Amino acid sequence: MSVEYNLFKELLLRSKWEGSPLLRDRVLDLLNAVSITFIQFKNELEPPSSAVVALSANAGNDLASSLSCALNCVTDDHLLLERICKFLESNDLSQVKKLTNKTIPGIGHPSIKGEDPRVIGLLNSFKDIAKEKVNFYIEAENHLSANINIGGAMCALMLDAGIKKEYVLYFPLIGRLFGWCEIHSSIKKNFKKVVPSNIIINENN
Repeated sequence: MSVEYNLFKELLLRSKWEGSPLLRDRVLDLLNAVSITFIQFKNELEPPSSAVVALSANAGNDLASSLSCALNCVTDDHLLLERICKFLESNDLSQVKKLTNKTIPGIGHPSIKGEDPRVIGLLNSFKDIAKEKVNFYIEAENHLSANINIGGAMCALMLDAGIKKEYVLYFPLIGRLFGWCEIHSSIKKNFKKVVPSNIIINENN
């Protein structure tokens, strides 16, 4: 007997997603892309949660203990995703000029200047899913001197795709779990040498 199990599909259905069956596969592609985006941070400093995994591994802890330490770093405001979702759902996004007179969650990044290639990749790959919320950010960029950040792009796309805001954090977090596993494995391979981690905490994150 052949059994097919798709974790993202299961989470999508459990979230009471109400989109059409034809759109579902594209939404699953989006969720997969969002998760992959957060497996590694190749061109920037790792976030504090990754430093915690490295520190835990250097202390000799097993994978489960190290992942538990990292998960304790994740709050409701992790990556500001909850704040971004609340902003997008509680404002009249047709009033772009009025809204750009104040700080907009999802615009600008403390360490990435200019356009983020991850954002460009996501927005270009899922133009068929993009609706009001993505269009708001694209137009807002034209009125500001800052660019859409990865949190803004992910939230806008997932909300436009019909994912409820309560579920938005799950998908980048799944990707991050794989990243933490990789960090833990790398540290443990050199554990006998007791070398320090190369993970640096970015105080701006």
